[in-house]
Amino acid sequence: MLTATEIAGFAGAGLAGAAYVPQISHLIRARCSAGIGRLAFEVWLLASVLTMTRAIAIRASVFIALGGIQIAATALIMLYATRYKDTPCPSHLPGQTMAKAAMRDGHPGNEPGSWRPAGRPVAESATPDERSGALRAYPQSGTRIPCGHRTQLTHLKRTT
Repeated sequence: MLTATEIAGFAGAGLAGAAYVPQISHLIRARCSAGIGRLAFEVWLLASVLTMTRAIAIRASVFIALGGIQIAATALIMLYATRYKDTPCPSHLPGQTMAKAAMRDGHPGNEPGSWRPAGRPVAESATPDERSGALRAYPQSGTRIPCGHRTQLTHLKRTT
């Protein structure tokens, strides 16, 4: 019979494995190895093997499970990162901005990771001038300005 802490340990090992799924999925589906440091994963794999060796020696089932998951996931990431070396997907191409990616999707300015929420001012002073107020810039009503685009400021208001 498993104790409560063993059950929690196995649940944690499962969560650790689930955390690898998005990375492995992106590697395989997009054939994209952008942002993966192979040296870091090699060291991580070695660390997992060494830790797993100790877990087996002391018969710590939770850590054996965790080590097995980490070794399998890290080995898969290394395999696909090597296979797809220097093959970034379109969203990871050099010079690719969020605005360009958003324009492909038809949602400029309010995509995840956008520099501002839709409908917010383009520029505001972070530290208002205490003597006479600060200038704040606002887009024209209804104007949407995608991330990375330059615009001419036409509506300045003095705040007090």
